[in-house]
Amino acid sequence: MQKIKQRKRAGSLSWFILGFLLLLPACQPGQVKVGQEKAAGLELVVLHTNDIHSHIAGVDKYGNACFAEEGCTGGMGRIAAAIKAAKKQNDNVIALDAGDQFQGTLFYSVNRWPMLAEIDKYMPLDAMTLGNHEFDEGCADAAEFTKRLNFPVLAANLAPQKGCPMQEAKTKPYMIKKVRGVPVGIIGLANDEVVDLAAACKFTTFENAANVLTRTVKELEAQGVQHIIALTHLGLPYDRELARKVDGIDVIVGGHTHSYLGENSEEGPYPIVEHSPSGQPVLVVTAKRAAVYLGELQIAFNEAGVPASWTGKAKELTPDMPSEPHISALIEKYAKSLDVYRSIVVGSHELCFADGMDACREGECLGGMVIADAMLEYARPYGAVMALHNGGGVRAALPQGKITRGDLLSILPFGGTFVLRELTGDVIRQALEHGVSEENAKGPRLLQTSGLKYTVDPNKPAGKRISNVFVVDESGKSTALNPKVSYRVVLPSYLARGGDGYAMFTGSKVISSQEPMDVDVLEAYIRKHSPLTMPITGRINWK
Repeated sequence: MQKIKQRKRAGSLSWFILGFLLLLPACQPGQVKVGQEKAAGLELVVLHTNDIHSHIAGVDKYGNACFAEEGCTGGMGRIAAAIKAAKKQNDNVIALDAGDQFQGTLFYSVNRWPMLAEIDKYMPLDAMTLGNHEFDEGCADAAEFTKRLNFPVLAANLAPQKGCPMQEAKTKPYMIKKVRGVPVGIIGLANDEVVDLAAACKFTTFENAANVLTRTVKELEAQGVQHIIALTHLGLPYDRELARKVDGIDVIVGGHTHSYLGENSEEGPYPIVEHSPSGQPVLVVTAKRAAVYLGELQIAFNEAGVPASWTGKAKELTPDMPSEPHISALIEKYAKSLDVYRSIVVGSHELCFADGMDACREGECLGGMVIADAMLEYARPYGAVMALHNGGGVRAALPQGKITRGDLLSILPFGGTFVLRELTGDVIRQALEHGVSEENAKGPRLLQTSGLKYTVDPNKPAGKRISNVFVVDESGKSTALNPKVSYRVVLPSYLARGGDGYAMFTGSKVISSQEPMDVDVLEAYIRKHSPLTMPITGRINWK
């Protein structure tokens, strides 16, 4: 306990020296790196993934999910092989997954989570936490998934009430792993918005992440644990906030925002170095999405258990890297189940425009515009004048060349429906503001539109970023959105019931309609208009 107390107080002289080092210019070759001091304690390697989203075979050069490993980047087989090689070479490696293995490819749309549970048998992970998409099939399936795994699922903040199947899940708040004889604590923090973001039941509740993290750190310290990692699926901005708010954490391995850290990243270096309330460094890392990268963080601690030096990067898993043989065999097995969907051609296009999961969260994207146009064409006979679709609901790009039914199931994998609602201009404007309320005004809430255009100023505070909102009719004529007028709008049922924080849509007037499957509406539109021509742009404008 004495060392723990010393760590919390962290001698002023040591931190004066470290503070001086932080003021030094960037190092030259051979110099001590910023944040380094002599390490006399544990040396630890943390390997990590997040937001795999069922890209079990990796991605092609366009960022689309592959159906076979050859020539593709990333994939769960390459992740497993890289972790196994690292653990064979060194005895100080911890491998973690920060959640959202579910959803995102045709592999998942057809085979669901039992496929992932089978693959995970060969993933040499030490632990994972739960993302929001682990709840897409409901709590009973999420609980069953945890029971199928041979590594622990950590979720200290999960507090399901009576009636929630997650009470029977095989989860625990934390684990302690001995590394070279030294205990390392790993605390899990699952995504706490799963009732709004996924299909979790209303009895799926969570404790405040900062409060439970503070309490669990103290519990671990009382057991003599000085080295503590938080494994989270809360998003990079919140991870950074936790690092600044909670004492005793050395590393935060996160997911959810699909953030890439490293060279040329707008989100930060690898790792981002925050400082806890006591002034000690907290290393925050994440590794983008889609199984393309394996994060590798190397840390040397001082005698008090404080990070003294660190290095690392998110390493791209290139096509020449080996794959775990058992996983390769499973990929081939499950790929065969997709043949029937991949053989049904519904149309084609030869357009070149930003598209895919990332692009649709950052501005106009081809898939988002085509989906919104398909929605509005379906809904105009019911009086709809505009369509709204969340960018986060677009999970893949429209492939150039032929488009198959399987491609559409990859783009819209959730099995959702489109519904009609009557919304006032004021509610629509609130929704647009909510869509750009996240950091840099980008993220999965961003609304792709048809029959509506708007301007975003990301430099303004959240809630005041939207201007120049116009309704655009079939002839192309624009009319300013009137906050007092009611408009008929087609939108995903997910948003209509308040998903992704769109509470302003709940309670709105329901317009009777067929409520068709989203993928069927998209298929009908593509069949009718193929080969697709370029949609009208200028729907989302940036200052």
